[in-house]
Amino acid sequence: MSQPAIADAAKAALKDASKYLFFDGQGTVLASNFTAEPNELKPLEALFTDRDEAVKNGMVVLGTRYEVHRHHPPLVYGRTMGGVPEQSEGCAVCKVEKGLGGQACYGLIIYQMPNISARMVPMLQKFCQEQLEAK
Repeated sequence: MSQPAIADAAKAALKDASKYLFFDGQGTVLASNFTAEPNELKPLEALFTDRDEAVKNGMVVLGTRYEVHRHHPPLVYGRTMGGVPEQSEGCAVCKVEKGLGGQACYGLIIYQMPNISARMVPMLQKFCQEQLEAK
């Protein structure tokens, strides 16, 4: 699947996500609707190696920290922790072991209320299975 095709599919399937990012194990961005910070990609990959470290360090995207409250590979997700829960943002990462090019690929979405993880995480997982898994 080409990078423009992934971006087009994400625009259609993940329209309730405020941000999305898809990248491979080499740190190559496959599609994104924001400019990803290259130094934040490796820590996102590392979320899947150690649960305790993932919970301790959280996820950082564009300088914003998201506290990990679910670590169930191939999915890791959490929220910002501010004073007003209704204004928090969610973040989810999905790992595809055998992705495009035979390497691991990752999908990330950020979503805002009223969207919640119970709805958004399955959408991300389905998208990653359909668009990022090696055929």
